[in-house]
Amino acid sequence: MAEFIVTEAFGGPGEQGEARVFEAVKAAYAGEEALGFWRYPLVTRETVREPDILIADPELGLTVIEVKSLPLDTIAGVVGYRWDLSRPYYGKTHLNPYEQARKQAQLLGEIAVRKAGLPQLATRAIVALPLITREAWDERFGHLLSDVPLLFADQMTPTRLRTALAQTPPVRYGEALDDAAWLALRSALGTSGNVPKREIRVPSPVPTSSPRKADLIARTARHLHAFDLQQELIAKTIPPGPQRIRGIAGSGKTVLLAQKAANMHLKHPDWNIALVFFSRSLYDQIRGQVDHWLRQATNGEQSLRTAQHKLRILHAWGSKDQPGFYRTLADQVGVTPLTVDRTPQGSPTAKLLFACRALLLDAQLTGRSLQVFDAVLIDEGQDLVHEEMQLTFEEKQAFYWMAYQSLRPVARDALFDTGEPEARRLIWAYDEAQSLDTLTIPNTRALFGDAGAQVFGAGVAYKGGIKKSEVMNRCYRTPGPVLLAAHALGMGLLREEGMLAGLTNKADWKAIGYEVDGQFRSGSEVTLTRLPENSPNPLPQFTDEPLVTFGNYRDRQSELEALVTHLRQDLSEHGLQPSRQILVVVPGLDWAPYTLQREVFQALRAANISVYLPGNKDVNVPKQKWPNTDPNGFWRDGAVTVSPVMQAKGNEADVVYVVGLDQVAVREDHIPLRNQLFVGVSRSRGWVRLSGAGMNGTLADEIRRVLVAGDTLRFTYRPPRRMLDAVE
Repeated sequence: MAEFIVTEAFGGPGEQGEARVFEAVKAAYAGEEALGFWRYPLVTRETVREPDILIADPELGLTVIEVKSLPLDTIAGVVGYRWDLSRPYYGKTHLNPYEQARKQAQLLGEIAVRKAGLPQLATRAIVALPLITREAWDERFGHLLSDVPLLFADQMTPTRLRTALAQTPPVRYGEALDDAAWLALRSALGTSGNVPKREIRVPSPVPTSSPRKADLIARTARHLHAFDLQQELIAKTIPPGPQRIRGIAGSGKTVLLAQKAANMHLKHPDWNIALVFFSRSLYDQIRGQVDHWLRQATNGEQSLRTAQHKLRILHAWGSKDQPGFYRTLADQVGVTPLTVDRTPQGSPTAKLLFACRALLLDAQLTGRSLQVFDAVLIDEGQDLVHEEMQLTFEEKQAFYWMAYQSLRPVARDALFDTGEPEARRLIWAYDEAQSLDTLTIPNTRALFGDAGAQVFGAGVAYKGGIKKSEVMNRCYRTPGPVLLAAHALGMGLLREEGMLAGLTNKADWKAIGYEVDGQFRSGSEVTLTRLPENSPNPLPQFTDEPLVTFGNYRDRQSELEALVTHLRQDLSEHGLQPSRQILVVVPGLDWAPYTLQREVFQALRAANISVYLPGNKDVNVPKQKWPNTDPNGFWRDGAVTVSPVMQAKGNEADVVYVVGLDQVAVREDHIPLRNQLFVGVSRSRGWVRLSGAGMNGTLADEIRRVLVAGDTLRFTYRPPRRMLDAVE
């Protein structure tokens, strides 16, 4: 079926003609295989700006349509590809529309061939004139010899339009695409085919029967993910107001926000844009992602270095040596930013929100404006809220209201007379299951209270179809059986006493990728099945070995000895690299995870395994203090990272060891600890090894029930303590 993406709502100057042509293209391809974009993100010095309309289809390959909404009397003369104008058109006295479209088609073809390996791919370019009929054109310019392919106002019917495109001479000659080539082209144009590739030592040829984890990882890495329309709608569209993105772990929220920020900058280089996040260990990852997408959309001409004065990657708080979102706004208001040691005792989130509330009060008292940004994108949104009322500002979540107040209102003409209230581009992504400090879910009502309706406006979508809220149900990182176990353990679905947290209706479970049988009535049996298409990681197809295993040991020493044995096997027999392929996470509250981190560190060092503790400057040393620190550090080449769950958020590895589950077992009904368990397990791209010491209680039995459940969970429903339903 044809799929079309409008990257930014129609309605700007001169876009009525483009809208008419785009709608005609959609009608012409209705019910057929095609992929279309209005303003596909490709901006280079040679192409000048992004194509007005890009069409991909198996028969014709790629077609670029350059739309010129010119009345006939505006064109004074035509000489070759050049059109001289009788009056200026957006400041120009002459145009070369076909040459621009030809360059765009040529470059897109080269990129697609390079990405998809399709030497037979054809490309075309044509100029559409929605205000001029063929008869009128021929009457005035029919005597001229011109090679410019044209699409006229009277060719906007499906049959005539398809005929005109088929008769357009190719810029690059090729052949019709078979099914495999068509899927490869779609992937090359989308996010899935352009995500930065991991550096994996891939043997050639890749063994297809080897049980070694390194070989299985190599086979998995070669898998081509299908084009995901929802990913494109999130990553490539720019809403004219706020947007909420709810995505399960591993769905690609960080990747899509980085791509979205890059596309915003390329389309609107005059905008001040902030991409904000909570975990400092994500700095390098997010900077790398944004840099990648900038280079991807400009054929390497632009990068984060050239964009960073307008596109800023900011930690939510910041520090003296690294600007952050809060500190940037404190400077804007002209107040001295609070430091961590100048805030009351509490969690990192609570300390940040105290500082944000104080800044909002300062701005209110002084009458100074916080407005500095045109768009703010927030990752890890679940970590920037708190249920304590003293941390809110006028019944609004302090961080989000600060972010909202930092935005300039969207220009009224950008709202296209939709009747929307004042809008600001605040875009936030979250997964409430990964919240480690609060039970508050960052939906619009929780964030803005009674002001939520004013912030979000009426309706579920903006004019043009861009949604105000998206729910991402596909998990690309974590294999299906692992994600199923993560949800089961994190929510306590198979607890004898009933689930602790979770969704309580079929629609919300379906929205995150599950099939549901049964009714959510107390005492009724419910069956959950993870649909394979929503967990496209192919690893389960390549091995019959269980991906999640559990060991319960007599004491901590025995548990750590077993950990060392498994790590040695991974590093030798299974051919894994210690950094980025292996991760050890430790759960716990307060100082408990740091105590366990130290014990794991000592056990691994005693076995001569190199270890890195996040935040350290050096490898193979206990926790370091300033100035021998690297607050953004999470990985070091040649060393296994051992991390508390909080610091591991947003990172991933092929094999994850969750050690010390007895620290969860002692308070197995504590939802923040369950969320830590979910976060730890869902860091995995492949295998998970769970372990604990002296676990004789109910959690060990629950884990075993989860592991034998296979790909289906059956449980007796009882209303949970924490409901995660999508309520607005």
